[in-house]
Amino acid sequence: SQGLLRGEHLARAFGPGGDFPVPSRIFARHLASGVYSSRDLYLLWPLAQRLHLIVNTSFAEDQMLDLAASLMSQREATCAPGLGPRQELTVLVSWDHCGLPALAQALGCQEDFCKTCWDDGDFDTVLWLQYATSTASSPSTPELSWNVTARHAQEGFRRPRRIMGYKECLGNPAESSNFGFACNPPSDWSTLPSRKTGGLRPLSSSGRTPERNNSEHA
Repeated sequence: SQGLLRGEHLARAFGPGGDFPVPSRIFARHLASGVYSSRDLYLLWPLAQRLHLIVNTSFAEDQMLDLAASLMSQREATCAPGLGPRQELTVLVSWDHCGLPALAQALGCQEDFCKTCWDDGDFDTVLWLQYATSTASSPSTPELSWNVTARHAQEGFRRPRRIMGYKECLGNPAESSNFGFACNPPSDWSTLPSRKTGGLRPLSSSGRTPERNNSEHA
């Protein structure tokens, strides 16, 4: 019931008159074989019904880089010169938090919050990426120059009650660092035991990169 209530809240937040832009496309993870329940679909279903959209589930949980490449290529086609007035289109993606840093970075976000691991208890944060483009000065060989701005916001349904760590992502093959992307521990993990964070620790005052201590996994 909690998931359905949050889905209704999301439908208001991303629906007409809500706090966020209304999406024209919605993506969720493809269900693995033998799995018949999808948290993503439960979350997005009320919004999809309200907007009369189909939730695209073409990409599996570990295919977030393929999803990013697809969205980037479609972005270029949508904004290419000569197509007439440009429209600002919004795509909403619901994904497992273990792979969100990799997805955000593959979409061009280099902000610290896009390189930070997502706490297991955070169901409220939204990463918002916006792209702008301009044409290079040479009219004979026009090239698009892209700029991406990123910010993080809150859905406002229910903020995390407590810090939970990263246990759900330990050993997950779709976890961001398995794809070569940064996943830096948030500062509030310093209060958690290593068994909840996989040995990841925030940056020290000396600025040293945190190391994963595998011997402390439980």
